[in-house]
Amino acid sequence: MNRSSFSRRLCSGHPTVTDRLLQTVWLAFLFGVAAAYAQDPKSEEATREYARVISKAQSDLDAGREAEARQQLEATDRTLRSFEYDYLLARAKAPTANKAAPDLIRTIEKPKVDSRYAVLNEVDRQVAYICRDGGIRVYDLSTPEAQPATVMHEAGGAIWSGCFSRDGKTFVSGHEKGEVVVWDTKSWKILHTASTGEEWPVRELAVAPDGSSFVAESKSALELWSIVDSNPKKIAAVGERFNFGEGLAFSPLGDLIATGGMFDIVLHNAKTGERTKSMRHASYTMGLEFSPDGKRIASAPRGNVNKFLSVFDIAVGQSLFDAGPFENYVAGLAFTPDGKRVAATGPQKDVRFFDAATGEVILTVKRQVQTFKPAVSRDGRLVGWSEPEGYRFIDLGKEADGDK
Repeated sequence: MNRSSFSRRLCSGHPTVTDRLLQTVWLAFLFGVAAAYAQDPKSEEATREYARVISKAQSDLDAGREAEARQQLEATDRTLRSFEYDYLLARAKAPTANKAAPDLIRTIEKPKVDSRYAVLNEVDRQVAYICRDGGIRVYDLSTPEAQPATVMHEAGGAIWSGCFSRDGKTFVSGHEKGEVVVWDTKSWKILHTASTGEEWPVRELAVAPDGSSFVAESKSALELWSIVDSNPKKIAAVGERFNFGEGLAFSPLGDLIATGGMFDIVLHNAKTGERTKSMRHASYTMGLEFSPDGKRIASAPRGNVNKFLSVFDIAVGQSLFDAGPFENYVAGLAFTPDGKRVAATGPQKDVRFFDAATGEVILTVKRQVQTFKPAVSRDGRLVGWSEPEGYRFIDLGKEADGDK
């Protein structure tokens, strides 16, 4: 019996015992789904109050009132704290001479050659600039003023994309003629070179957490490749290629691949490429990022109309919230390691930290230019992002000052 006929029988006034049992099960299911999405009002209110305190503390720091800011921060609920707490506390501890507390933002100047953007190695605190001369400029954030190491792909040509594996050991770069180059990040030697078969810029890339595979955009599709053997092997196509671009992400466990596109977030088996699930978002779903536990995925459409940020519960297949619309589309997403925040670049040019459960804006780092490609170090103590004139980062040091 289909659902519509079942509903007609219930409404007819003559439901059977079986119908009543089915009705009970169906209602229990609906209430269960509703409960899965419903946020605890007390929890939501606590998050809003915490965000208010963070905003007030930030204003006090900007006005040189460090003692007041520190007092407010230390009175907050420890369970609600994340990067913003450590960041503002570090600002409050910095010497100021009764002036505005320093913002602690540091800069790596853009290379002299034409470059697209920089990406962070979340494990080793390296920053790699991908450049149009076919080179990668690698900076060590422990000595950001030092000259970068430069490595070149012998075939030359512009690099269009690049990303580090989650374990920090592998870097994958996408080139203008359809090549994908796999690098060892300790030696910066080339491990593999794979060709997608056509001269087409590899604009989108994602690499497995352990560096064993990657997904790359070719002229005709998104392609999954294995690189565990000496010769890279194409496994399957895992999604359409769109002219406007698409999102790509591996889950932290390496078992799933997420792809975006016209309207949906599509999940694929990371070993076979087989499609396993889809979730409807908005048109031009391009920004995708898994939470550290792999149970949620952040999604940000990049069209001219839909300028939202959402976090989806993967098991249920629905969004927990829609934040926005914003002035500009979100140009990058990154979860903090504790899973509590989503760092987003681009929505109002600034860098924002959203509560990952409610969408509440917890912290805003004001910038004057467009920001993109955010990243958070694995220990949660460093946040970085790209800007047109350089890479900006906030480094709170590798050792936390006390428990959150």
